Amino acid sequence: MRLLAWNIRQGGGSRLPRIAAALERHEANVLVLSEYRGGPSAVRLLAALDALGYRYATALAPPPGRCGVLIAARHSFCEHVALDLNLPEPYRIVSVGFASFRLLGVYMPNLLAKIPYWEALITLCSDCTGPTLAIGDFNTCRPYLDEAGAIDRCAHFMDRIAEIGFCDLWRRRNPELREFSWFSTRGNGFRIDHAFLSEALAARVGPIRYSHDERLAGLSDHSPLILELGI
Repeated sequence: MRLLAWNIRQGGGSRLPRIAAALERHEANVLVLSEYRGGPSAVRLLAALDALGYRYATALAPPPGRCGVLIAARHSFCEHVALDLNLPEPYRIVSVGFASFRLLGVYMPNLLAKIPYWEALITLCSDCTGPTLAIGDFNTCRPYLDEAGAIDRCAHFMDRIAEIGFCDLWRRRNPELREFSWFSTRGNGFRIDHAFLSEALAARVGPIRYSHDERLAGLSDHSPLILELGI
C-alpha cells in the first residue's frame, strides 16, 4: 500500500489540475492532504479526487476559508472521526481505521498554538495497542537537524512522541541527513512533514522518501512524503 502525505497549500486553488496530475503520477492508495479548505474549495478538491479513483474520504471538513486535513482512499475505511472534538479546530487531526492499522492525518497550526494538538495526539497514541501511523504537516522540527537553527519552541514534542514508542521513520533511516520538506518565503528550509509509526507498523514499511519535484515546480511550498506499507 502506497501512502502519500502532502500539504497542498491553501486548498490547491488554481493549481488544482496540476496537483491532481501529480497525484495521479504517484499512484498512491491513500492520500493525507493538509491545508484542505472548506467551502467551494473542498467541493472542487473532492471532485478531482473522485475522478482519480479516490471515492472514499473523511467527512469532517473545515469551515469555508479555514484549513484542515483530508484523508482520501481508493478503498473504504471503517471509521472517520476527529481526534478530539475539544480542540480549537478539531478538523486538523482526523483518525480513520483500515483493516490492519489506524491512520491519523495531521495538520498542526504554527508556533505555540500547536501545543494542545500535540498533547491530544500523544495522549491517544499512548493508548494505542495496534499498528498506528500519524502522518502529515506537524509544523515541528528538531533544532540544528531539521532546521538550520533552533527557532521551534515545540521541538521537545519530537522527543515526547518517541518516548511513547513512536518512531520518526525517515529520521531513523537517515540519522544525519539534512533534507527539508518546506521552505519559507525567505528561503529557509525545514523538515516539518513527518511520519510517526508504532514499532509494530514501522517494521512493515518499505521505502520512505520526500518527492521534491512538485515543490520545485511551484505546485506547493511543501514536498510530498511517500511511504510504502507492506500490508
